[in-house]
Amino acid sequence: MRKYIGTLEDFVAHPEREYDETFWADYQVLGPMFSALRMFMTMEDVLTVIVGAKGCAYHLNFTLVAWGEIDFDLGKRPLPVLEFSQQQIVMGDFTPRPEWLARLARLAGEQGARRIVLLPTDAMEICGADMATIARIIAEATHVETTELHVSGISGPNQWAGYDAALEALYRPLLQKPRVPEPSVNLVGWMWPSRRRNHEIGCCMAMLEELGIPVNTVVSGGSTLADIEKSVNASVNAVVCSSLMGDMLDTLDKHGLRLAGNRAPYGFSGTSEWLENIAAALGRDVSTGIAAMRARYEPKFLENKARLKGKRVFVSGGPGRVIGLLHALNDYEMNIEVACMFWPHFWSRKDLAHLLEDHGLKVGTFILSPGLDDLEWAATHFDFDVWMGGYQEQHTCKRHGIPFVPITVYTVTHVGYEGAVNLGNKMLMAMDGHSFVENCFTANEIEGYICN
Repeated sequence: MRKYIGTLEDFVAHPEREYDETFWADYQVLGPMFSALRMFMTMEDVLTVIVGAKGCAYHLNFTLVAWGEIDFDLGKRPLPVLEFSQQQIVMGDFTPRPEWLARLARLAGEQGARRIVLLPTDAMEICGADMATIARIIAEATHVETTELHVSGISGPNQWAGYDAALEALYRPLLQKPRVPEPSVNLVGWMWPSRRRNHEIGCCMAMLEELGIPVNTVVSGGSTLADIEKSVNASVNAVVCSSLMGDMLDTLDKHGLRLAGNRAPYGFSGTSEWLENIAAALGRDVSTGIAAMRARYEPKFLENKARLKGKRVFVSGGPGRVIGLLHALNDYEMNIEVACMFWPHFWSRKDLAHLLEDHGLKVGTFILSPGLDDLEWAATHFDFDVWMGGYQEQHTCKRHGIPFVPITVYTVTHVGYEGAVNLGNKMLMAMDGHSFVENCFTANEIEGYICN
């Protein structure tokens, strides 16, 4: 695992100061397979199959279902597992059993699957299982196109590899097909079926609708393969979650599907940039509409800012979310004493440089790839007024009596102008004694702040 602890300025300017950490007390436990599973399992006509250890399927399925079954309209979705005995693995015999193939064929028919995606666990990758042959056998038995992905399971340190592989599988076959461009935008990085207004996807769609900008497709939660095929006709890709940034979006940009809004719309400044970038890519002037939208939320934002300015805060997140949260905290002029990035993108330094140079961001200590030991160090060395971090970080905060706002498990939107207000409201509520994690099975969430 690549590690860094120091100033944010040095991290941006000196990549050589990263180092390999042999001991990593990881508390996320979600690798590339989780990312790929989120992309495919939440689509409407794709059936995802875990190949290998059943335990990986239990862990990943629980994480997704516990989070999204009710809150984000995921519902009940099957997650088949193709297991092999120890004898098969030793002998290199990875032929699926006929009865398993028959059951999968029935399930694919019941689900209306147009594609089956195979995700190998670490054991399959280590022992050199021929996933292409397994995919061919399944395709012949089910009469459904079958694709194998080569991503690590739990062990991979960087979730982005899973998102990248999923986008590659979805879009690579479409690159040579003719496009019929239209002035619309795809929203990339929403991994749930929900389109509800109080969720982040609903917020983004509402902002664009207010500005008269049509949405073509949401990639990929709740969409079908036909929607993905249609999405190549859009003029712009804009990200809702910046974790999906990468190779395929750059490739699509070179094929005429412009990449704009490449940082998720957090905070007042980040939301304005996101909307302005999308409009510019479409050749639209929507500055008046953006100003009117912003003005509706500004009074409450300034009311929150009067209490939050100068407060000492810890913040953590993935390479997309933490960039957005830094936007929001910087807008509130809070004292960001420690900022942590769970795992880096290749372009993370560019995003951080943008915040430093264009927004005057100031951070005391920056940590790349934090472990449990880093959380404990931060909690004992700083006197935080509030802590914004991953759901598992609640335990550190409870131990040290630090007000906590979860930023990985929540329902109300954190993006857009309303999201900036929601984040401010949450920090103030936590500082006033509200617990968002009183019951680990039920989110003690707030009502979203919406000004129509």
